[in-house]
Amino acid sequence: MNRTRYPAQPAGLPVVPMEHSAPPPPRQVAAFLGWMVRFWKAQRKHRAGSRHSPGPPEAGSISARTIVVALGTDLAMLAVKATAAAVTGSVALLAETLHSLADTANQLLLLKGLRRARSRPDSRHPLGYGSEVFYWSLLAALGVFFFGGLLSIWEGVHRLLIPGDLQSPLLGFGVLGKGFLLDGASWLTSVRQLRRESASARVSLRHYLHSTTDTAVAAVYFEDAAALVGNLVALAGLTIHQVVHSPVPDAAAGVVIGLLLSVIGWRLARRNRDLLTNRSESPLVLDRIRAVLLAGPRVTAVGPVTGIYVGPRQLLVLAEIQPDNAVSGPDLRRAIADLRGKVMQAVPKATAVFLMPVPEVQPVPEPTPQDLEYWLRLFPDPEQV
Repeated sequence: MNRTRYPAQPAGLPVVPMEHSAPPPPRQVAAFLGWMVRFWKAQRKHRAGSRHSPGPPEAGSISARTIVVALGTDLAMLAVKATAAAVTGSVALLAETLHSLADTANQLLLLKGLRRARSRPDSRHPLGYGSEVFYWSLLAALGVFFFGGLLSIWEGVHRLLIPGDLQSPLLGFGVLGKGFLLDGASWLTSVRQLRRESASARVSLRHYLHSTTDTAVAAVYFEDAAALVGNLVALAGLTIHQVVHSPVPDAAAGVVIGLLLSVIGWRLARRNRDLLTNRSESPLVLDRIRAVLLAGPRVTAVGPVTGIYVGPRQLLVLAEIQPDNAVSGPDLRRAIADLRGKVMQAVPKATAVFLMPVPEVQPVPEPTPQDLEYWLRLFPDPEQV
């Protein structure tokens, strides 16, 4: 009689025939599954630790609150204006509906940018993710230009060529009046933030609005301002239509709203394009940094100084310095660390400062009237502080 022999089992455990047990998984599969588990845990840990920006956290939170207020306003007005445009057949109301639709999508893009910008630096982005704000703000600006501006112009021109009748104009008046109040409240929220930031920077609100690198809050400001003007233009179009009983004023109001949105979108897109393409800081700020470096006790000369933005209020500074010949080793490291701290103190937005000691720096020539830098010193660019 044949008997199947099984390997010895620990005491207290049932004996399981080998031919009935599941074969062990291959070592490659087990190793791959183990790697997947470790990778998943590492990603969760990275996301959990990337919720705060290396920049000023209070500024990012204020921008997020401003955008959330604008998003709630745009969602409410989108539903109301779309209903009113469908009932009345007004081109001006349709243009305002497209405006609210574009603004709603834009607020979502801006929130996405702020969330991405809070991620901490890693091996792929050693200087952080601050430029995410510029990228998503650029997409939002293009949305205003194409979906808010060009579509409104196209619909207005179409109605000028093929006029239509308006129904229930009183509904349009009520919706536009409510929209003016809600958009005004959202606009005042962005104005309060800009005033606080301009006061801390000791510049006027107008100058700060044209120079701030927080393009998210600037986008909310301009979009809400355009919404206020657009509501007034639409009200004027409906009013003139009631007086002259012609569809032309309403269609012309839609074209005007489209032109206004196109200008706003183009301006915001140009600003974000400049920041994404590493536009230099103002020569006046670079001169201030050069003066701080030259005042160092162990520095004999300073070469080229460069400053570019890597995020909102996050300036990357690169400079060549010629240290004293007697300085070397630990003394040189301490001198560079001291200079880096002085630069950050003199220019608070300089969040990353890299100083390169060289044996001899090339002299920086004085700008002449043929150089753009010469005129930027005399007449500082209003879009640079």
